[in-house]
Amino acid sequence: MGLTNFQHALRKKYSALTGELADIQAQIGRIQQEQARLPKLEARAQKLGALIGSAALLLREVSSDWEPEQTPPIRPWTHTIPIPFGSCGRRGLDVLRKATTAMTVRQIATEVLKQAGIDKPDSATLQKTQNAIDSTLRHNRGRAVEASDTYPAQWRSKGKPGIAFDL
Repeated sequence: MGLTNFQHALRKKYSALTGELADIQAQIGRIQQEQARLPKLEARAQKLGALIGSAALLLREVSSDWEPEQTPPIRPWTHTIPIPFGSCGRRGLDVLRKATTAMTVRQIATEVLKQAGIDKPDSATLQKTQNAIDSTLRHNRGRAVEASDTYPAQWRSKGKPGIAFDL
């Protein structure tokens, strides 16, 4: 009986060691792939440093009171509005569904941001929220929502045809 337990323990230890080795080899492979990207990333960082310096020089030329702190960095191609990713359009449709009057995209976006706790959004946040809601409304035009043929377009829920558009 002792030999069987010993074999079982050795097999279990062997299995754990080979599993750990496979995990370490996978980590080494990932690190080597990332290390191969390092020269390209360093070259891009140098180029970005020069571009940032040039842009700062131009901004100071155009506006003598400009300071870099006035322009905080953002990560490009990331979700930057305070509404959770993927729910902005649905929230806009919900606002429109509960509305008693036809609304413009700006009015809908302002209401969505108010519901998120932002009473006075900056212009960039408001514009990004408007873009997200406008995209959803255009996608659902004729199915869930209707729009006026005026500018700026007014929207209403298709379930509320009694709401008149302001012409």
